Amino acid sequence: MVLVTGFEPFTTGKGLRLTHNPTADVACAVAARSEGVRAGVLPVSYAQTPLALQALFEAHDPSVWIGMGYAPHREALDVEVVALNMAHATRGDNDGACPQMEPIIAGGPLAYETTLHVPTALSLLKAHGLDAQPAFHAGTFLCNQVFYLGAHRAASPDTSLKVAAFLHVAPMDDFGPLEVGVSALITSLCETLEHA
Repeated sequence: MVLVTGFEPFTTGKGLRLTHNPTADVACAVAARSEGVRAGVLPVSYAQTPLALQALFEAHDPSVWIGMGYAPHREALDVEVVALNMAHATRGDNDGACPQMEPIIAGGPLAYETTLHVPTALSLLKAHGLDAQPAFHAGTFLCNQVFYLGAHRAASPDTSLKVAAFLHVAPMDDFGPLEVGVSALITSLCETLEHA
């Protein structure tokens, strides 16, 4: 089983108020076109997002999770490499919460590296016409929070989750290639796990 998640709309750290978040559409479209893939749309809430993500993990018990977050200020599709155990906001989440240098998991490792093989993923995404690159800082907002929580779950020996990955999605004229690229990435990951 594969889980793909996006987010609801939010106000960016630079004050841009989004009325639509394309990652929700992409997650649902990928799930609709692929057997064994489920989608979830997460709230933008430091308090509620971990509960929502945990509920999705428990409901679907995925071996692969790909999280996506919309980043209007980025210029490429960023494949995140490192998740930090840090929640810090310069602007409140959708509930108004604004944590300051708080751990996501008390006592957890400072950072996790993605279990996705990034060079292979980049090659595959680029082959589908996407301007993809590695990125080494997922921020300290909700994208980083879910990335850290997913990576923490993948690091546990008591879970089915083997691959925890996060993509920061830049503005695109057409999100169709992203849907196709993520679907192809999922197929590749499932084939790799099946033969592991």
